[in-house]
Formats: sequence, C-alpha cells, structure tokens
Amino acid sequence: MRISYNWLKEYVNVRLQPDRLAQALTMAGLSVESVKALGSDHIFELEITANRPDWLSVIGVAREVAALTGGKLNIPSIPKVKVKASGGRGAKIRVEERGLCPRYTARIIKNVKVGESPQWLKVRIEAMGLRSVNNIVDITNFCLFETGEPMHAFDLDKITGSEVIIRKALQGEKIILIDGAEKTLDKSMLVIADSKSPIAIAGVMGALNTEVTGSTKNILLEAAYFDQVSVRRTSRKLAIATESSYRFERRVDIENIVYSSNRALELIMKLAGGEAGAFIDIGAREAKKNIIDIRPGRVNKLLGTDISAGLIKKTALALGMDVKSSSGKKLKLEAPNFRSDLRTEVDVIEEIARIYGYDKIPVTLPKIVEQPMRMDQDMVVRNRVRECLAALGADEIMTYSLLNKKAIISSGVRTDSLVSISNPLTTEQEAMRPSLIPGMLNAVMWNINRKTKDLKLFEIGNVYFKKDEKFGEKKNLAIAITGQSFTGWVVKPVQADFFELKGIVETLYSELGIEAVEFSRVLNNGFSRSECAQIHIAGEAVGVMGLISQKVLHEFDIKDKVYLLEVDLDAILKHVRMEKRFAELSKYPSVYRDISIVVAREILNSEIMSVMKAAGAVVLKDARLIDRYEGKQVPEGKQSLTYRLEYCDPAKTLEEKEILNVHGRMLGELEAKFGAKLR
Repeated sequence: MRISYNWLKEYVNVRLQPDRLAQALTMAGLSVESVKALGSDHIFELEITANRPDWLSVIGVAREVAALTGGKLNIPSIPKVKVKASGGRGAKIRVEERGLCPRYTARIIKNVKVGESPQWLKVRIEAMGLRSVNNIVDITNFCLFETGEPMHAFDLDKITGSEVIIRKALQGEKIILIDGAEKTLDKSMLVIADSKSPIAIAGVMGALNTEVTGSTKNILLEAAYFDQVSVRRTSRKLAIATESSYRFERRVDIENIVYSSNRALELIMKLAGGEAGAFIDIGAREAKKNIIDIRPGRVNKLLGTDISAGLIKKTALALGMDVKSSSGKKLKLEAPNFRSDLRTEVDVIEEIARIYGYDKIPVTLPKIVEQPMRMDQDMVVRNRVRECLAALGADEIMTYSLLNKKAIISSGVRTDSLVSISNPLTTEQEAMRPSLIPGMLNAVMWNINRKTKDLKLFEIGNVYFKKDEKFGEKKNLAIAITGQSFTGWVVKPVQADFFELKGIVETLYSELGIEAVEFSRVLNNGFSRSECAQIHIAGEAVGVMGLISQKVLHEFDIKDKVYLLEVDLDAILKHVRMEKRFAELSKYPSVYRDISIVVAREILNSEIMSVMKAAGAVVLKDARLIDRYEGKQVPEGKQSLTYRLEYCDPAKTLEEKEILNVHGRMLGELEAKFGAKLR
C-alpha cells in the first residue's frame, strides 16, 4: 500500500526524515518496502500483514507513527452538519442479507455541483496511484485512503424506483461496471440493486448505470460493512481487485463507518456544495468490547525486560487502548474496535515489545538440554543417497509440488491419476506433481538458459496420485545429467550419456547394499525409443531411465541432450542393506580367460551374464563385458561380445581341466540358449 509522507504529516507531528521514519516503522513490524521521491513528497510502499487492516489508511499509519515517536496525533474532527428536510426524492433501504451486510448507511446529498477537484485533492489522489475523476468521486477515494472505509456515491436520480435493496444476485444476472466491463453474476454474490437491476457489486465496484457524472445533481452516499469472505469470493470469481475489495476482504472497522461518512459529507459540502439530507443507518449497534488484563510482571517475564507499569500504560494509550483501571500489578485494558487482533494478554505484550523496541530487549539464549534422538531408518537411507550422489558430483535441488498441467502433460508422464487443485491461486499451481520429471526439466531449462550447461542434478521429493477415489503420495528420486561430464587437458571432454547415468545408478545401489538389479529395454512416452530402460530390483520394476525424447525437450525449449532417471524411493527401501558385510580373501590364485562370442544383435548383455553366472557356479568369481563389435567381420544382424572371466575356487587351486570343463559348459549353455558361436 502507498502512503504519502506529506499527507501523513497532516495527522501526526513527524520530525523524522522519510528514510529514518521508514526504518523506524520497519523495525516495529510495519514493513516499508521502498521510499520514492515524488516532487516535494515521498511515497512509502508498505507491506501490510493480514492481521493489521487498521494500517490500510493514512490515519491508521499516523496512529502507529504517533505511538512510535511520541508525536501528537491530529485526526480531523467533523463539525456538526445541519440536515435539511427538503422535499423531492428520497430513498428507502432494504437489507435482505443481514449476515453478509451487518451494517449499511446511506446519506442523501442534494444540489451538489460536480466538477473538477481542487489541486490539493488531485495531488493526494494521484500520490496514491489513482487518477482524478471529479470532485465527488475523488472525495470518496480520498476518504477511503484517509479513514480506511470504502465508500461509493450513486447518482440518486439514476436509481430506478424508490428503494435500494441489498440482496443476492440472480443467477446469470448481468451488470456493466464503471470501468465498462460487463460481468455475469451468480446467486452467491451480494449486490446493491434498485427495482430494476444491480447498481453495484457489494464491496467491489459500482455500476455504470448510476455513475456520478457532470450532470449529477443529487447523490446517495453509501458506507457499509460487508462480509469479508463474501467480498473475497466475489472478487476472485469475477477477477476484480479494487482498493475497496482489498480493504473489505481484510475487515473494515464497523465503528468507523459513520465517522467516514460524515467526513465525506463535510468535504462534499465544502468542495461541491449541496444540502445534507436524510441519513439512514441500518444495523447500528454498539460493538462488543474486548477487555484484556495485563500483568506488568508477566510482561517483563516474557520479554526479559524491566518495563515499568507506567510505561506499559502509556504504550497502551498510545496504541488507542482505553485503560479501565490500573495498579502496580494489573491493568485492565479495553481494545479499540479497529484492533481486532488484540484478544489476549500475550497479544498486548507483543505490542508493548514492538513499541518499546526489539533492539532494547536483552539477548538471552535459552537453556538447551540435549535430547538423544534415533533417526528414522528411511531418513538414514535418504541421507545416504544424498551423500553418495553429492560424492558423485551431483547437486541437490528442490522444486515445487504444485505445477501447471501443461508442464506435466508436456513432460510425457502419465496423467490418469493426476491430482488437480479445485481452486488454484494461479495457473502455475493447477495440479500436484505426479512425477519429479517436469520440475527437473524446468530446473535444467532454467540453468541452461543462464549458460550453465554442464549439469548433474538430483531431487528427492514426494509425488502425488489418486487411486480408487483416494489420494496418496510416495517419495521418488530423480537424477538428471546433461552437457559435459568431464573436462580436462589430458583427455578430450566427455559428454554425458546413458552409460554414465547407468553407472551412477549402479554405484548408488552398491552403496545401499542393493543386489539383483537389472535393466531391461522399455518404451516410455517421455524417453527416446532407442535409449530407455526400466530398472528392476528382485524382479520388481522400480523406475525408468534414459534419454529424454526430442518432443519433450522441444516442449521445454531445451536443445541439449538430457538423460534422466526417476525411481520409486519407497519401493527400493525394502531392498536396502546398510550393514557392511565382509568376505574372506581367497587363499588361492584366480585364473582369467577371455571369451569372444557372436550372437544376434538383440540379445542383451544382462541375459548373457545371467546364463554365464548360472553355468559358472561358484568358481566363476567375476565376468565383465570388455568389448562389443559390429561390422564387416561379423555377419549382418549379429554382434561380437568379448567377456573377461575370472575363475577361482575358494577351497583349492583350480586345475586346467576343471577350468576347461566349466568354460565348455558355459559355451554350451550360451549356444543352446542364444545360438552363440565362439568367434
């Protein structure tokens, strides 16, 4: 909210320069985001917290400044205006929805002269970011900023019929607002209407059909209290945010309505002439007062201070509270109606701390008693995953759980169990993420656009789904690599590829003690058809990895190759074996044999390894692929694979005939299973 420094000084004696005043307000909890010079004035941009609607006016801020600086508060007094019981047109008010409009006042002012506002009024209005319209409209805006009470002036002669009705809108009812926009209303919205049609959306904006113009002679001035929730919902449904709705949504002071109406009347009669007519006040009643007992001993115990009862009383008075009784041990305070946030003793103690000054409160460290805590096993595993991936050079990221649907669909992930948000605040928060992939791709794009192309990122986070009309969530792990994985002057730069990502996964699983990990070819909408694998642990599919497809990369405006993995972290937890196991070193030497075979191109390495381990039994200690070849020297559709086999018997030294026996059995199994030929 904007506040004019010069305007503020009309209500409180301020000696501080704008920058010093901004600092003092911020230190007391009223955050001043910026101070900008505007001619001879300075404009404060304030960040108002939701619990302090009383700061949404110049008088409210002046009251705060007076409490902080000890300056004298000078709120305009309203001289009594003589009401003329002239003839002519009047108005009746009927409130049908008392729950949504607890108080409604209307004042008729006749024979006004609508024209250009005086320069001082224009300066005030424009300093708050509005344009001057005419003297009547400018006065209602001036009073809104001055007192915090939104008001609206209707052209009385344009109101159809003799009655103004506060009612709910009819379903599908139309209204053309002052800004020229046509809106379709529904029956949940509160409107001000005449006998023919709505003339305003309550608390939001007036209609064009009763707008005050240069030809207006008689006006009906409205000042009311509308339900906060009703105004907020209507404002959101119609996508209209005004200075009025902003204040009604945060609660206006019901006791301030008559003062604000009188203030507007005074200015109208002063600047536009006119005769004050009937004043109608529906719902007027004395507000319930909130009495709070304050114990100075309690204040000092909580704050660690030595503030006297006299200073506490002085502070309470400066904040607008009424002291009903006081003694050295207790003060009985009555909170003003504009401070609805003051309900308990602690609320008042917090106010005393603000005004006294946080910087004056001694710093003390609370006594800390160390409590032993056993970490949850799942958290232990997640921390181990983080340590392992960080050791492999990856950086952890955290992305938003709420995403827009377009990003989710563009990433190629399944959306059949998508959890949508019924009333999202923005289009960027339409659904709960079903996968970490969209957020990861957004992070990759963001970094690449800022010239950081060599990336190795990971994220551990929840994903959400809907199954059988029930909502669920689980924890996933995603890893993404792109750009160069290694650069140096000794060897050429190495580009990130599928096998580097596979190596990261295998290293991670090894660290977690997970065995029986297998990779199988799979087709996935989000990944390239040629470089995509499903990850299995003990036969259970736990994730997918590979090269992100060109279509998905295009949707995210990424031109570089991105290799990505996503696994169900909850699913792999049951396979984790964190305890360390040791094996005795063999006392007998190993024997190494290389074997080259020719098999069909579609035969997978994992399938061959499985057969060799079964045939090799306990003496086959290790087997690894060391070369793969396709070309002129092997038949079309075939591939040549070379494995290095390590044989070792833990009980004795192997003899040559035993090795040949196992070696031959292995070749026989490979030939029988895959038609493999020794090359």
